Amino acid sequence: MELKRELEKAATRFQRTMGISVDQYAILHNILENPGKLTSATVADSRGISRAAVSRGISQLIRRGYVEQSYKSTDRRVRPLSLTTSGKQLEIDCHEALEKAARVMSTAQLATDHETITVGELTQMLAALTTKDDTEVD
Repeated sequence: MELKRELEKAATRFQRTMGISVDQYAILHNILENPGKLTSATVADSRGISRAAVSRGISQLIRRGYVEQSYKSTDRRVRPLSLTTSGKQLEIDCHEALEKAARVMSTAQLATDHETITVGELTQMLAALTTKDDTEVD
C-alpha cells in the first residue's frame, strides 16, 4: 500500500506542477512522435486504454489549446492529431520534469547494494520525489 500511495503522490505532484495528468502527457508525447498520423483511436490502441478515456484526455488538451485535429482527411470520421506550439512546449517541459525526477530517484539512498530493486526501495525512490523540500539535482 505504501508503494501505491507514493505513486499516487508522484502523479498528483506531476499534475499540480505541469497542469496536466500523466496520461495526458503520454498522449502529448505520442502525438509529438507521430504528428498528423494519430487519431484518438490509434492513441488508445497504442496506450492499451479505452477509447473513451483517450477521447476525454484529447478533448481536454484541445480545449486548453495544446492539441488540434485536422479535418483534411477524405474520411471525415478520421481526424489526425497534432500539437500546437504551446502543446510542443508543454511536452518539452514535462519531459524535462520527468528527467529531473529520474535524477532525484537515482540519488535516493537505498538500504541494499544489489541490482534488483525491491518494492521497498522503489517506494523510497518515489518518496524522494514527493519530499517537501525541492532540492535541485543537477
